[in-house]
Amino acid sequence: MKDWEAHVLPHSDFIEIQPNVWQVTGRLPRGNMPRNMVVYQLAKSNGLLIHSGIALDDLRIKNLEALGQPEILIVPNRMHRLDAAVYKKRYPKIMVVCPAAAREHVAKKVAVENTCEEILPAYGIKIHTPNGIRPGELCYELPVRNGRVLVVTDLLFNLAHRPGLEGFLFRAIGSSGFFGMTAIGRFLMLQNRKAFCEWLQSMSQLADVKAICVGHGAAITSDVSNALKMAAELLK
Repeated sequence: MKDWEAHVLPHSDFIEIQPNVWQVTGRLPRGNMPRNMVVYQLAKSNGLLIHSGIALDDLRIKNLEALGQPEILIVPNRMHRLDAAVYKKRYPKIMVVCPAAAREHVAKKVAVENTCEEILPAYGIKIHTPNGIRPGELCYELPVRNGRVLVVTDLLFNLAHRPGLEGFLFRAIGSSGFFGMTAIGRFLMLQNRKAFCEWLQSMSQLADVKAICVGHGAAITSDVSNALKMAAELLK
């Protein structure tokens, strides 16, 4: 699979975030900013839901397939499309879905069979539409044992400060060293600061949230409610 191999970049092993939820951290073709793939085992079928898929090396592909059959691929927004087409080529039966507002853009890279809003609730996944941002990205609530895991992509970052020139630039533009919406995110996505802050506050009230997975940076795996409150405070 030459197309697949051409997309494989350095990436981590599978990290268990919660039972039936795993994360793999890879990199982009240029620069060293990390990007995350989230894998979730669906209770309905024991198949796998893959959020923001990353092309994996032979060892990690075997690890992925040992967890279950890839069944649904979420392309989470108009930008996170890099490896979507090679996933569909490798797994022809996988269902490619994306937010309705991003469908036109995602379809330029890979055929989209359904929207997240239409298909995912049937699998027990709750969809949250963030208030105060431009349409195009959703928040997914994955049920896990004794609670839930939230998954977002570019709405919220959790990048640690990084070394070198790239790290300096990330600090300078307000993209590292905190959990929350970055300066670039505010420029590209934010429409109503007050409404988005209130949405973050409302999400902080959800009971039994065990973790939040983000598209870039470490997952929040403790004191999730306070992390969301702090993200809201940073925007005020």
